[in-house]
Amino acid sequence: MRSPFSGANEGGAVLLVSLLVLLLLGIIATTVAGTSQLQLHMAGNDETRIAAMQQALAAVDGVLALPSNLSANVPVGHRNCTARARAGQCDEYTLSPDPAALPAAGELELAVVRVAPAEAPVPVMPEDVASSAIHYRVAKFEVQVAYDGSAQGGGRAVLAQGVLVRVPVSLQSGGVSP
Repeated sequence: MRSPFSGANEGGAVLLVSLLVLLLLGIIATTVAGTSQLQLHMAGNDETRIAAMQQALAAVDGVLALPSNLSANVPVGHRNCTARARAGQCDEYTLSPDPAALPAAGELELAVVRVAPAEAPVPVMPEDVASSAIHYRVAKFEVQVAYDGSAQGGGRAVLAQGVLVRVPVSLQSGGVSP
């Protein structure tokens, strides 16, 4: 008598089903691996972008650390750059940020631009820094930073930071500020 479990009656159906399941598992594993690699790449790009933005913000802090970088005695539109800036793009090349705030690697372009005359009144300030607003006006500047660390495997960031500088009003000149 023949056994019902003999190989003659099967015809390879189990082998075919198991190969299809194995193929499906292989496709899923390949998709998961590709997605994980893409997410890892995106996280690395995000990290370099954030690091570049932090370098640019540190450079802005380096400019603001020295009050001489924001001179109210220049006309509107005056552009002051660092000595390493490209020739012909700036009115002056005397911008000197705090060296401790500058990045160790990468290219950095810095400029301070006077964007408005000192005619605007001082905005409302917290009580601990407030003073008589009648005797002051505000000079408006923009600190422009472009950091490029891509040659060292880093990121790029471009930043423009607005700055208000309080300027005393000259009572002898009829209340006119520089």
